[in-house]
Amino acid sequence: MSPDALFRLWQLHQIDAAIVEIRARAAGLDPGREIQREIDRLSQLLAGAQERYHQLAGEQADLELKQKGIDEKIAKFEKDLFSGRIVNPREVEAMQREIEMLRRQRGEADVRILELWDLVPPAKAESEALQRQIEEQQRLLAAHQKQVLQLKSKLEDAFKKRTAERPEAVSRVDPMLLTRYESIRKNHGGIGMTRVGKDQMCERCGTKVPLKGLELAKEGRLALCESCHRILYVSEAIA
Repeated sequence: MSPDALFRLWQLHQIDAAIVEIRARAAGLDPGREIQREIDRLSQLLAGAQERYHQLAGEQADLELKQKGIDEKIAKFEKDLFSGRIVNPREVEAMQREIEMLRRQRGEADVRILELWDLVPPAKAESEALQRQIEEQQRLLAAHQKQVLQLKSKLEDAFKKRTAERPEAVSRVDPMLLTRYESIRKNHGGIGMTRVGKDQMCERCGTKVPLKGLELAKEGRLALCESCHRILYVSEAIA
């Protein structure tokens, strides 16, 4: 085997390595999981805040309606009481007791409404603040996903380009060497070759390459890394 044969295999390897990297980058694209988790968290908080606000606002509305009804009853009883139409002492006493009870109910409603005046605005403000936070996170998610789609498109173009380059590179490789390479590549995550660095370390697994293996690779002969079992290649710059 000549050094040129190993160099041609190295050229094929570079294409394959690029394809593996492109696939890994595509598989690792994040659609915005962290942002979506934050949106989900805020949405749960918003649901609770909205429920509290609606309960408080609903109670306030009910009490104000109740106040109106009490005022109308008191006004009616007082009109009947002071119209002179009711003269029976027992009826007068009963009506006065009814008015007194209604005034107590009115007072209790007043106290609670005053409390609600302090509770409803903050509850509403909390809901609105959470809603704004969700909308901001949604904008961030949309922008992130736009970037991801753009990167995905670039990766797809790069994948098509590298895939198109592969057949010609394959055709230049010695068939027997190609068979060995493909077998190794199949069993090692699509990477069947590795370069020896200036420190005589395998650049794929970091194992020190023995002198014998290094000399074989420099001569363009088949040599495998003793650790990761990939075909070794020594570039001219290192050789």
